[in-house]
Amino acid sequence: MKRDAPPPAEAPARAAQTAGLDAATVLRRHGCRATKPRVAVMQAILDAEHPVGAAELAERAARQLAGIHEATVYRTIATLSELGIVTHVHAGHGPSLVKLAGDASVLAVCRRCGRIERVPQELVDELVGHLAEQRGFALEPGHFALEGICADCA
Repeated sequence: MKRDAPPPAEAPARAAQTAGLDAATVLRRHGCRATKPRVAVMQAILDAEHPVGAAELAERAARQLAGIHEATVYRTIATLSELGIVTHVHAGHGPSLVKLAGDASVLAVCRRCGRIERVPQELVDELVGHLAEQRGFALEPGHFALEGICADCA
């Protein structure tokens, strides 16, 4: 896949600092051309309050750029990932979810209804600290969601 520019070394750290920035600015700060499709997809990611799947991103992007093709959305996600702007999380047996790089939140996914919840950071920090102290294990949470049954489905 061709990139517009090599990803800056600090791209993941900067991607977490996008609050208040428009999509075109985020793209340019990462050395990426701000084409209309990329801006539409990036804005859909910035507007999302939680990690979202590619199909939902395609719907959101289409609200900003009529006629954007789903394949374009997938290619844009791949480019944004390559540049360190976004990353993904595997959420159960469903599709991967896209989120801003640097978002270290851990997700819990209901196996029955697909509901997604963020795990409170203090619980994650406690688990990470406990495993490091007691087992010498450096846990790197965030790439995979935790699975279970939500309160509504229990």
